[in-house]
Amino acid sequence: MPTEIYLVKVGMNMTEGVVEEWYITDGGTVEKGELLYRLETEKVNLDVDAETSGTVRHLVAEGVTMKPGDVVGYIYEAGEEVPDVLPGAPSGTTAETAAGTATDAPPAAAAAAAPASPAPAGASVDEGGRLLSSPAARRLARELDVDITALAGSGPGGRIVEADVQSAADAGEAAGRPAPSSPIARKLARELGVDLNTVKGTGPGGRITKEDVEAAAAAPAPAAAAPPLTGAARQDETLPIRGMRKTIAARMHDSLQSMAQLTMDMDVVMDDAVRLRNQLVEEWQDDGVRPTYTDLVIRAVAKALEKHPRMNMIFGETEMTLLGAINVGMAVAMDEGLIVPVVQNANLLSMRQLVQESSRLAEASRSNSLTIDDLQGGTFTVSALGMFGVDAFTPIINAPQVGILGVNRIREDVAWEGNTPVKQQRMRLSLTWDHRAVDGAPAAQFLGTVRDLLESPFRLLV
Repeated sequence: MPTEIYLVKVGMNMTEGVVEEWYITDGGTVEKGELLYRLETEKVNLDVDAETSGTVRHLVAEGVTMKPGDVVGYIYEAGEEVPDVLPGAPSGTTAETAAGTATDAPPAAAAAAAPASPAPAGASVDEGGRLLSSPAARRLARELDVDITALAGSGPGGRIVEADVQSAADAGEAAGRPAPSSPIARKLARELGVDLNTVKGTGPGGRITKEDVEAAAAAPAPAAAAPPLTGAARQDETLPIRGMRKTIAARMHDSLQSMAQLTMDMDVVMDDAVRLRNQLVEEWQDDGVRPTYTDLVIRAVAKALEKHPRMNMIFGETEMTLLGAINVGMAVAMDEGLIVPVVQNANLLSMRQLVQESSRLAEASRSNSLTIDDLQGGTFTVSALGMFGVDAFTPIINAPQVGILGVNRIREDVAWEGNTPVKQQRMRLSLTWDHRAVDGAPAAQFLGTVRDLLESPFRLLV
């Protein structure tokens, strides 16, 4: 029996996702633990490893929207026969054509859909309306990013063969279109910020390889051209609303629509917290452990949630669930949007352990190497904008939680001791809470506890 390849579920709120990119071509071989495909979900992109070794068969193509847990392909062990029709494929879909269907609908709907346009002149189609092409040609077309439906075949009866695909790829490069590239090369280019349009491929047919991308990343940057003396009006640019941005938009709107959200601010005197943080930086510098002010706030929040369990709950339609675990999500800003990895059991960690874990999560977020477990189980969220000079903002609750705490900048202020002005360092905390679950007074008491812990920060170490 083949091993099923599932669309991995990331987080309990995930409702759909797509195979953004197959790293192993249809019919290619994979080793256990090797990168298999890149998953695009509502909140994060994630690389998925192969659970076993063997021959990979795609049941769905890149970009097909599926539900978590749906089968997207199979891995056949060495010597195992691959059937003409893959399990779960639409009737009449063979193993060779199943992976060639690329739509935004599930496979069954894609099989039922009629071709959007007739086959190109000079090409032949079978009785089912499918373009005649060899399996090798289809595989090469996927590898070289060639639209096989736009080709005229030179084989018997207009059948498209490998030579037709290779010629189209060569012509596209000559016309200035991006050169073909391997899936691993495209993944590495994204990670290293390399523009594939500037890379010369050394692979077969000019294909860009992983080594080409590495060489381009290591090469010195060309000297910047002098700016023009006069500028032209910037053209409009239309960007699709998809992936992480689409989900953030939908969830933020749903959160505000479904909850009675209110925000309150409270100032914290941070003089002692600043001294403690500086002392910890010096104490742990040899070990590469560097606490941030957000780490101090997460620690204070975790201890405060122990005293105020109603801020650590899920508010449902008919019941409220006070959660036993205290898992604090930490919002991390990325170019694509906001991602919230979770510090699990934050109240049970020492200050040093919490700093190490938050540092790991932040780095994994930016390098796109978070695991599924890193994103699940959050019971409360901390979102920091102080590094951008923000004094106050209104964070939106990450449903189904009932609270989120915004961390603002540390600013210089003045207090009075009698008639004498005293310089202080202050920070404003912005708490948004769900008034359906928690009234204003207990919410203020929770925020006051966080404040008190930060103003007496030695309590964060015990």
